[in-house]
Amino acid sequence: MNKVITTAAVILCLAGAANAGDSRTSHSRSNLAGTTHQILVGVDVESAIPLSSAYSNLNGPGAGALLTIEYPLMEQLSLTGRVGFEYHFNASPIAGLDTHVHAIPVLLGARYYIMQQDRQGLFAAGELGTFALMSGASTSTTSASSTDMKFGVGAGVGYQWNQWDFRVNIHAHDVGNFGDFVMVSGGVGYQFAGF
Repeated sequence: MNKVITTAAVILCLAGAANAGDSRTSHSRSNLAGTTHQILVGVDVESAIPLSSAYSNLNGPGAGALLTIEYPLMEQLSLTGRVGFEYHFNASPIAGLDTHVHAIPVLLGARYYIMQQDRQGLFAAGELGTFALMSGASTSTTSASSTDMKFGVGAGVGYQWNQWDFRVNIHAHDVGNFGDFVMVSGGVGYQFAGF
């Protein structure tokens, strides 16, 4: 829980600094968000930590990259999509055994800009989709792996500043075992194209 609070505090500090910078200068988002109904393409880089005790026993912290799209429906609301790969370090639930669960998320969702100023500022996001969970276990003499497709959901908050966004998410990688597969992630995104 301390990690979640620390991550949220860092995001809020970055948001405050970005907002202070906006009040001193007149940055614009250079046509990326200027037109409604324009598809915005970007990339997110994230780090992730398993929260539930069952998941953190089998899975270490991780990092990943996701390709993102955003389609503005109206002034404050966008449809979103993200797909990528999350690599997780090994955990050792018992001596001599190393385990991990890498993930390939394919997520659809929505983003709502709370303090709307040309699609800038604080936003809330919700997502749902599939997670391909690639589990692996190894000892000094043997190893095994499996891949399972799971349906998951998530929610997050963030701050958009020009083409950059800073975001914290909580995802359940398996709705069927909601409390056992919970992950918190935080990251930085950059929208590099719009068409």
